[in-house]
Amino acid sequence: MSFADKLRAWMPLHENGVSRAVHFVGAYLFLFALLAPLARVALPVGGLTAAHVLVAAVVLYAVTLEWTAGLLMALPLVPTLLAAESVARLPGGTVAAVAVGVMVVRFALVVGAHVVFEKKTHGLSLGGPMLFFIEPVYLLTLALFSLGLKRELHARVMAGGAPVARLAL
Repeated sequence: MSFADKLRAWMPLHENGVSRAVHFVGAYLFLFALLAPLARVALPVGGLTAAHVLVAAVVLYAVTLEWTAGLLMALPLVPTLLAAESVARLPGGTVAAVAVGVMVVRFALVVGAHVVFEKKTHGLSLGGPMLFFIEPVYLLTLALFSLGLKRELHARVMAGGAPVARLAL
């Protein structure tokens, strides 16, 4: 399935601006919750950690979906990684508690935004857990569309017909 096809299915389930903003923040909260404990896992290569590897993998995947939005998505990953590395310096139990707490808050916010603002939900049907990592690419692509950019991609998204929500709460 192409990125245009995925975006076409995703759009009608994320129409509310507040819900979109919560999803944007939620993606970085999700990554932070993973990066904090991974920043404690040192690799035998030049001071790198498992957190660095995850960030690199997410950025590479995001850029393959849509290069401009993928690069824009990478920008907030820098402070997210720095914050996670700071938390990683705390005792192990504290790092775990912070990571779990942030993940719980993230899921509560995102699910709540769907229920309250969208009146619908999609579960993991739009890309599974990978969506948690790269949802800002979808959101930033819509922002690029609104600025009149990425016209060819926008045309491909709309060529499949108007986006129609398939799942409702």
